[in-house]
Amino acid sequence: MIDRKYFEPNPTIYFRDLLIVQVLFIASFAWAASVTGWIVLIPWVIAAVSLHRAGMFLHEIVHRPNHKRMHAFNTYWNWTTGALIMVPTLRFQKPHLTHHANGIFRTKNDPQYLLVRSTPGLMVLVLVVVPLTMPFLNFFQMLTAALGGIGLEEAIERRAQARGYSICTPMTTREKAVVTRLSRFYLAVFIVYAALLPQTLPLYYSLLAAGWFLTAARIPLEHELDRYADSSNAGDQILDSFTVETPLALLTQPLGFRFHTAHHMYPGVPYHNLPSLHAELKRDNATYRGSIIPLWAAIRGPKAQTRPDPANR
Repeated sequence: MIDRKYFEPNPTIYFRDLLIVQVLFIASFAWAASVTGWIVLIPWVIAAVSLHRAGMFLHEIVHRPNHKRMHAFNTYWNWTTGALIMVPTLRFQKPHLTHHANGIFRTKNDPQYLLVRSTPGLMVLVLVVVPLTMPFLNFFQMLTAALGGIGLEEAIERRAQARGYSICTPMTTREKAVVTRLSRFYLAVFIVYAALLPQTLPLYYSLLAAGWFLTAARIPLEHELDRYADSSNAGDQILDSFTVETPLALLTQPLGFRFHTAHHMYPGVPYHNLPSLHAELKRDNATYRGSIIPLWAAIRGPKAQTRPDPANR
């Protein structure tokens, strides 16, 4: 068992890292909006990477939503970056925690285990179609929640499910109230922004789409994603998770995502403690060492080359 110190989040580090990328995003967005020609690519890339990194803190909040030391940070993120990407953390919480659950992870009931390696059409959908359409879906969810509350969204969800797809996440009564309140704030912010800077709306959309592309691009780097298992246990979380040590992975796997095996073993460990936890596990755990693969192997698909397939265990 690892030392409990690994599980303790440091709000100062969280605020520092988030504020840095928020300032970078604001500055680069303003720069991109004020220049023309090829030079716009420089601030555009900085803005896209900054927005993506700021957005990925959502994942951190989902894993410790009620930690007393994180309350201020969680609230700040939801009312700042959450407004920018139009996604309150509660929309992501249940699907992601379900993804981590033993018995569900890597099965057909895992909402975030997408068979992109064995289904080329799904790979295109995830890497191309989803990034281009998610900003519109997020706006639609924000709009319906703001104007009609979650009740309107649930009515639309029932119609969607009757046609074989889903657009929203089940929530408690309290969670619905929080999402409705945040959505109304997000809509008000968007209206003011669109009224004052309508000429920048295409830039804003392109950055949202780029952020979603970077988010989607990390999906194949984390798990096998080749076939479903009937069930899973704690051992499968190690056997079907990958760790990519190279700093090149930081573009698509910020905030410790490249230490994905350690994260699946101990999802309560905050990102700033994952490097030291990774070093300890690498030193003491042979099975864990088997999860460390080169970036290129993660991209092309390792297919459990030297490890047993969890589906056959």
